[in-house]
Amino acid sequence: MFGVVVIVTLSELAALSSCSVSLDHVNTPTPHTPEWRRDGSEIVWAEVYGPWRVEARCPVAAPFNGPSELSIKLNVGGDLETIDRLMNEAEETDGIPASLLRQIPLAEIKAGARAALAKQEDRAMNEPYPVPTRCRTEEDYTLLVAELARMRATGTTAPQGELAGRLGIGKATMSERVKRSKELGLWDGQRLTAKALAILTQRYQDQEGD
Repeated sequence: MFGVVVIVTLSELAALSSCSVSLDHVNTPTPHTPEWRRDGSEIVWAEVYGPWRVEARCPVAAPFNGPSELSIKLNVGGDLETIDRLMNEAEETDGIPASLLRQIPLAEIKAGARAALAKQEDRAMNEPYPVPTRCRTEEDYTLLVAELARMRATGTTAPQGELAGRLGIGKATMSERVKRSKELGLWDGQRLTAKALAILTQRYQDQEGD
């Protein structure tokens, strides 16, 4: 079994999409409309482009819309003739072609994710995260920065000051907690990290199991 995976950041995709280039014939998508499906605590979108399967994943509990993970994998299967054809196409482009990255419809994916997430009954985008008054654990700090991200996404202009007032703490204390969340690898200054998203996902799964 052959396997190739590439994780692409959203900024890289945006840069690639600004380039104009003809598409390789192997990048033609299959003739169907991809749909979002539920997979545990995530919703998933997938499309097949020749020998490549492109997949986007969005955690339902994330305080934002849009995918947190985008992957491209070699997708070879079927009868011997089909396998041979798909492997030849992958060899022809020497692996994942740059033109495939430019063809991925990121804006369409994000719009579809927004609509799909709105249909999830357990979607907590507009519900405040239960941030504790005192932060002791990584989960506590994750809830803190997740709430700050949620507040920012819903239009709060000064989320740190507002959340500090809600918790009854000073702005300096809030700043120290945000700094600590960065040290713990939960916040990069603009968004939640993969580590923080994993903690939120696990918390959601634990709640589902209760």
